[in-house]
Amino acid sequence: MEDLSVIINGSVLYYEEFAVDVDLVNSPYNNMTSPLESAFKSRAAEFGIISGILIAFLINLVMSFEYETMKRKVKIKIESENLLQKSLILLILLLSLPLVVAFLIGASLYKFLCSIIIKRRDKHFAGFLDSFDVFWSLEDDATKSIINVLGIIESQSSQELIEHIKEKLQSIVQNNDTEKLFYRRSEEYGFYYWRKCCYIDSSQYVRVIDVSNVINLSVSDLEEIMTEVSYQPLPFNDEGLFQILVTNQKIKNNDKGNSEYGIIFRIHHAVGDGVALIEFLCQTLADGKDDELITFCMPETYNVSSKKTGADYLNMITKLCEIPGCLIDGILREPDKSSLHGPPLTGKKFYKWVESNDNLFQMVKDIKENVEEANFSDILATALSSGFRDYFRKEIHPAPNNIAVILPIRFPAVKNGRVKLENNFTVSILDLPLGGDLKEIRRRFNRLRNSSDPLTNYYILKLCSVFPKEILTPMFNSNQATMVFSNLPGPKVLRICGGDLKSLVFFVPNKGNTGLGITALCYDGVLRLGAMADSALVSSPDELGIILDGMVKEIRSLHDKYVN
Repeated sequence: MEDLSVIINGSVLYYEEFAVDVDLVNSPYNNMTSPLESAFKSRAAEFGIISGILIAFLINLVMSFEYETMKRKVKIKIESENLLQKSLILLILLLSLPLVVAFLIGASLYKFLCSIIIKRRDKHFAGFLDSFDVFWSLEDDATKSIINVLGIIESQSSQELIEHIKEKLQSIVQNNDTEKLFYRRSEEYGFYYWRKCCYIDSSQYVRVIDVSNVINLSVSDLEEIMTEVSYQPLPFNDEGLFQILVTNQKIKNNDKGNSEYGIIFRIHHAVGDGVALIEFLCQTLADGKDDELITFCMPETYNVSSKKTGADYLNMITKLCEIPGCLIDGILREPDKSSLHGPPLTGKKFYKWVESNDNLFQMVKDIKENVEEANFSDILATALSSGFRDYFRKEIHPAPNNIAVILPIRFPAVKNGRVKLENNFTVSILDLPLGGDLKEIRRRFNRLRNSSDPLTNYYILKLCSVFPKEILTPMFNSNQATMVFSNLPGPKVLRICGGDLKSLVFFVPNKGNTGLGITALCYDGVLRLGAMADSALVSSPDELGIILDGMVKEIRSLHDKYVN
């Protein structure tokens, strides 16, 4: 029993000691710690914080290293896949080269046989279209290849102006240099050819536009006229190549009562490119002597007809070797994805143009002089980049990082003082960053200029003269780029049939599902920006105004940055 009591007492004692410990924990004196214990806790906390920071830093370092390694691996993998893809395409092209040569020979024989049949059937046959003329004949109702030029001209009356223009046209009908203008474009067996008719009625090419319920025309009225005109066919059921329209109503102005009218030149692109058409306007339709009228020159990006040095030939050989790579890059290029590119075009066009109170032409010249190695195209492309940035800021759709821009590039020929209506150009695509700075855009431009891409496209376009349209239409369907950007120098003030041409702006045609075109033309020292877009992409001309106003604002900003 004693042993049992001891055990019981021991257990009670153990319980009492445990009770004391519990009371100490709940005691109000538990916060009273010694200085040594407090310092130990502080050092432990500091050690914990430092250890956490070091661990976080090491984890971040390891993660960054892993991320960079993974990114390099992904980049190497993508580059390897692209290289493999390009190699496969190059191998396919090389293996199919004999078939391509045989196909070219077969197509040439087919065209030769067709030419014999066409010449026997059509006594007005005047020759097949050249390669680049054929390119602009590959069109449909939504993408008529018509260059539209809008001007404001002084005249006593619209009827008087019409009669003077008819007389001027009648006087150049027999001119060998401009006879192409009066040809008619026809097509048989998939090949386009010119027809030369014996009798030319100038009244078929010139007429008056009358706007009902309007006394004087405003800018918005002119925009609506341009939209309505875009639906209309060219003379002779679209076989004719040009048309000149004059508004019956005067243009509203705040001058001293001078009568001004709108004049619209509609010219099919198969007649010639922008430079050729300006030369035609200067030397043929305008009043005055020829040597007083040509006041501009196109920069010679490529001059295939001038004399070459040994270095030029070496550079040419290098570029020819790069052509297969450029061809493969063009095949692999992905189409743009944005609200301004993709849907089928409707054929209804919206037009917009701006004429700033600032001297934009002089401002661009000043910027060019103050930025080393910059040129007009670099500055205008930078302005265009900002215009797109402003546009997409107002859109609910996500903005792309880059916009693919088609750039027409002129291949100048040796001048002989004669008007030559021809298309002598190539194209290239510039990846334009949204809101990009001038230096970056200039770098991209220079890389494009020094590449073989323009030369590659030049020789590919030459194939248009060989194949029928059934093969060419899918081959040259424009579906990769969002827009076309064309920049042309222009002449000084022209007098047409006794009236001063006060202003001039032009608009490039659409191609494929590339339904937006931006233009810049300097006429009489004034830089005017124009835009045309299909209604599938924009709902009104005001949307185009956002892009053009953004361009003007950026030119001012660049002038403040580099000049002021």
